Amino acid sequence: MTRQKKGILDLQFRTTTWRCSPDIAAFSDTIFDPAWGFPPTESLNEVVTEHDGMFLVAKKHVAEYVARYNPQCLRVSANSGKEFDLDYTNFKVAKGTTYERTLIIATAPITIFLQKGVALDPGPAAAFYVAVTRAKQSVAIVLDKPGQSAIPMKDSVLNSSY
Repeated sequence: MTRQKKGILDLQFRTTTWRCSPDIAAFSDTIFDPAWGFPPTESLNEVVTEHDGMFLVAKKHVAEYVARYNPQCLRVSANSGKEFDLDYTNFKVAKGTTYERTLIIATAPITIFLQKGVALDPGPAAAFYVAVTRAKQSVAIVLDKPGQSAIPMKDSVLNSSY
């Protein structure tokens, strides 16, 4: 912002997305600290499928979820998600890619962000933002206890409203 005030650079915000469904775009806006002043994102993705939006998936339902929805599985590093035998892509490697659906392994800071609303530090926030915004139609985050998260958690992947 200092360089902008000095006239050295001009910041322009692109606030529309064609990739992410409206629920994903709205959630992605919550990842960065509101004090940063980013404008809200408008989703122009009008595609409707049988499974759209943001979801929490309990660990015991991960295999069932992956079998049913075939999401691209994302994790922060090779040390994450070892308890599941999944074909992962790391968050940073996924930058620039697009998938129909993703399943994200929550880190400890992401878990606290979701459960308690504690802001993520800038680096983890940027990495999580990249992971969330890779999906066009649905993002599932592995988390056993939702805490105060507004993201829906279902008891079973086979629940028809899931």
